[in-house]
Amino acid sequence: MNKDNLEIERKFLLKNVPIFTGKIDILLIHQIYVKIGGENRRFRKTLNTKTQEEVFHQCIKKDLSHGVFEEMEKEITEKKFNEMESRDHSYIMKKRYVHKENGLKWEIDEYLEIKMVTLEVELDSIKQKIKIPKFIKNLIIVELTGKKEFSNYRLSLKVKK
Repeated sequence: MNKDNLEIERKFLLKNVPIFTGKIDILLIHQIYVKIGGENRRFRKTLNTKTQEEVFHQCIKKDLSHGVFEEMEKEITEKKFNEMESRDHSYIMKKRYVHKENGLKWEIDEYLEIKMVTLEVELDSIKQKIKIPKFIKNLIIVELTGKKEFSNYRLSLKVKK
C-alpha cells in the first residue's frame, strides 16, 4: 500500500450549510457508482463554479480502518464518464463548499436529493487534534466517522432514479 494513496478523514453531520464569512470555493459534484469486476468504482464529474472548469475522475476506495481509506484515483475523459453513466449505476449530486482554516481544508457537502449536509476534514493521522472553526462547530449534530451507512456510496443507494 502506497502512503500517498491514504485518505484519513473525519466526517460530521451538520444542521445546515454554514454562513461563510471568508473566501470559499464552490464545486458541483456528480458522482456515480458502477460495479465493475465485483468492485464498486466511483466516477466523478466536478464543476468549479468560479472557473467553470470541469474535471472527471475514476476512483477505487477501500476502507482500511476507522476513518482511514486507500484511494486510487485517476483523471478520465468526459467520454469515459458518459460511458459509465450510461451503465446501471447509483449516484449522488452535491454542492461542495471548500473553506481553508487552521491549516486544514474543511469540505461541506450539501446533498441535493437527500436533504443532508456533512463536513469532512482530511488529516495526517486519525488521532490528529483539530480545531473546528466556530461558525461550523455550532452546526455539528454528530460525528459520522466510520459509520458506513453515511458513506457516499450508501447514500447513493437512497437516491430515487
